[in-house]
Formats: sequence, structure tokens, C-alpha cells
Amino acid sequence: MVLESGSGWKVSADIDKEMLLALYFRDLAAIEPVGAMSLAPLSPRVKPAAARELALDAAGELRQEWQSWWERILSDSQPTIDSDAEPDFACFSDSPSLQHLLRAHYGNAYTWTQNRMGEYRAYCLDNTKERLELLARLFAERELEGRNVEDLHLKLVELPLSERRAWFVEPNTVILSQELMRDATLFRSYLQPIIDLLT
Repeated sequence: MVLESGSGWKVSADIDKEMLLALYFRDLAAIEPVGAMSLAPLSPRVKPAAARELALDAAGELRQEWQSWWERILSDSQPTIDSDAEPDFACFSDSPSLQHLLRAHYGNAYTWTQNRMGEYRAYCLDNTKERLELLARLFAERELEGRNVEDLHLKLVELPLSERRAWFVEPNTVILSQELMRDATLFRSYLQPIIDLLT
């Protein structure tokens, strides 16, 4: 986890293991969420191998069940999967299609996710200083404009997404591609309007 703070504001940046798992299963089963933010596919790409396993009626049910899971992840800090053990997926008893998918493919999903977590740690070692300096500049500029940045906590969730962009999740979370930080101008173009909105 990366944390930077200034005069009353703070920014935390981290990866989210459960979001990674959910997005892995989204891509694996070629689930197209309805009525939710459309995050880019993961990178490296997850082949939609499980999509062939689904009957047409099960695909619609799975999409709704996955959507409910994703909304729980966005609204609640408590994980629904104990990913450090062999989970029984009891918390998905009301989502039979999703529960079946999780049971069938959890081993590969867990390995894929652990690899991304390791890559994120290496990424943080190489990029933390530049990220913090850029964020501090954005907040300093808002303060110079007379904006109130006190009591502002911006949470960045950095994920290995194939598209360099950011998605704002109310009230104070930004999901962004890890690659976005490598382009300071593009990073600023996404984050500055969000910080303006919150100050």
C-alpha cells in the first residue's frame, strides 16, 4: 500500500485482491456487466475459456449474479471470499451459477491473482516516488486555487487493466489502470477533474 498525505488530505493507493478475482471471472466467462461501469479487460488477457461451458439461460443468470458480487465489492470493505484458504463459497449460495464457476476455476484464478499481486509489489518499488510527487502536486495546485482539501481521503485502486484510464466510484474511490501512472499527462487528465469534484 502507498500512502501520501498533506495539509488535511490523504491518498491511499493499493491493489484489491477481490476485485482482481471478480474481474478474472468476468473475463473468463465473457460476462458483460449491465448498468455498471465498464472496466477494460485485464492484462495479461484472460481467455474466455469458461464462456463455452455456459448454456444461454445460465449466461444471463451468471451475469446478474456476478453484477451483484461486483456491487458488494464496491460498496463493502469486507471480502466475500477468503482467498488465503480453500474457500467453500458458502457466501455465494444464493448465486448458484457464479458459485459453480468459482468452484470450477478458483485454482487458476487464485494463481493468476497471486502473480498479479507480486507484480504490483514490484511495480510499487519502481514507481512510488513519482506517483506520490504527482499526487502531491495535484493537491497543492487545488490548495493554491483556494479549494478546501481538508478531510479528503482519495482511495486509488490500481489494477492491471488493458486500457490506460480511470473510473470514479462514489464517494471517493478511483479504479485505475496501473499503466496510467506511466503517462503523467494522461494521469493528470483523469485525476484532476475528480479531485476538483471532491474539493
